[in-house]
Amino acid sequence: MPPLSNQRHEGFARAIVRGESASGAYAGIYHVSGRTAEVNGSKLLRNAVVSKRITELQGTAAQRTTKTVESLVSDLDETIAFARECRNPAAMVAAINAQARLLGLVVERSEVSVLHRPAPLPTKILELTEAEWTAQFSASRPGPKPALAGVKRNEVETRKANGDAIAWDAETASIRRRGVIDLD
Repeated sequence: MPPLSNQRHEGFARAIVRGESASGAYAGIYHVSGRTAEVNGSKLLRNAVVSKRITELQGTAAQRTTKTVESLVSDLDETIAFARECRNPAAMVAAINAQARLLGLVVERSEVSVLHRPAPLPTKILELTEAEWTAQFSASRPGPKPALAGVKRNEVETRKANGDAIAWDAETASIRRRGVIDLD
């Protein structure tokens, strides 16, 4: 299909293919703004001749992109063959990596992000025996922690005085007040 006879319609179709919104394309071509650009841009998108031209332009753009990717892949295949012939493994690896990036098979490290980092566990604040640790951190915790159930502050002080595994200090008290460690 040849370009549209109405130059503004042709410009609108090309702007849509470039990725502009209908209102943005209409505003750029007709020098209007606001609601007028929105309404008339939408109407022009529904025009049969304009929508046919947009479809045609999108098809040729997609075809050009496909040809470009295919030609680059074939060029890289030739480069790999030449590097193999010359016994140059570094060039082969570079060409293979370029092909993989071109085809979207390589995930860059900058694209991977950590969404949640676990909070550090208190180490010097509260020391537990093996049985108490198992009770607190086991995968199945149906009810209250058996080893710590019923342990009161004065019992913790007594255990500390007796040299048991639980040590009490000011940091533990502040964590307990915030609800992070439940000793009751």
